[in-house]
Amino acid sequence: MFIAGEASGDAHAAELVKALRAQAPDVKVFGAGGPKMRAAGMEMLLDLTEHAVVGLVEVLKNYLKFRRIFWDLVREAENRKPDAVVLVDFPGFNLRFAAQMKKRGIKVIYYISPQLWAWHANRAKQIERDVDLMLTIFPFEKDWYAKHASKLRVEFVGHPFAERMRDEGGGMKREESLILLLPGSREREVAKIWPIMRQVIDRMPLETKFVAGAVNESMAAIIKHPRVTVEIGKAHEWMERATLAITASGTATMECAFYSCPMIVVYKVNWLTYLIGRMIVKVNWLAMPNVIANRAIVPEFIQHDATPQRITSAARLLIGDVTERQAMQRELAAVVNTLGGAGASKRAAELILTAL
Repeated sequence: MFIAGEASGDAHAAELVKALRAQAPDVKVFGAGGPKMRAAGMEMLLDLTEHAVVGLVEVLKNYLKFRRIFWDLVREAENRKPDAVVLVDFPGFNLRFAAQMKKRGIKVIYYISPQLWAWHANRAKQIERDVDLMLTIFPFEKDWYAKHASKLRVEFVGHPFAERMRDEGGGMKREESLILLLPGSREREVAKIWPIMRQVIDRMPLETKFVAGAVNESMAAIIKHPRVTVEIGKAHEWMERATLAITASGTATMECAFYSCPMIVVYKVNWLTYLIGRMIVKVNWLAMPNVIANRAIVPEFIQHDATPQRITSAARLLIGDVTERQAMQRELAAVVNTLGGAGASKRAAELILTAL
């Protein structure tokens, strides 16, 4: 049984489902996820990616819906008794699900660790209790768990995007003065960040070209501007072609890093969510390339700093200065080199099958 609740988790889990089926053709996979997992051969009980929200306030507003979904999936696990449940990121939901599976004697494997090193380090003991095998995609996470949950079995498998880049990368030439806009993969996230990006567009020179990436039709409907071409499901192609990306904080920052696309990172949420986050977040940066490098190699504009004026100033600098862009690309390449080569899904599948 698989559970993935966001677009990035759906993509990574789909590759893992394919790898499992390649190594064990008789394996049966069912669960909740997204369209890519269905396409990979998973029996879909529920498209959980359609319900993804960001921020504490938004989660509370949708509490009853998530509660119903949660217990429906618990009952499904009880009835089917899978050999293992594979939980993919999505910690607010999946950590609670892990506890319920542990009570029912079902093996729990977690793929793509919650970022406990950034927030909620105290949950490490809960994971140690409820999870049988943790598969991480960042090398420093194994050492972190060794200090905070020494009894938990943790294996670093590498970043799944390495193999996707190998398969998808086409060696396209970058287009001068082309900016890729990535306002996020969830509706409320896009609703917060797109208005800022619209104002940045209006402040940039008329010769600047813009393309915006959307994960589906509903997101594309939000992203409107006369100077912007909206593309659905083609973000990786444009990461290869753009001179610069302006992106929401999240998985896209690592994807840009793999494609060596210079970037500016933007993050804005409900103020209450932000204030609570400030109290519990333990890292100095939000963009994953900065976290891995342990320094600011890409500019971040967070909450009150995420103003059109400041973002435009940074965009003009990077668009106009090839030396600055090349320096950032070298730093991004160094980050990518720490994450292992292609084969993360294959290694994860091998470890899962061995655990069973």
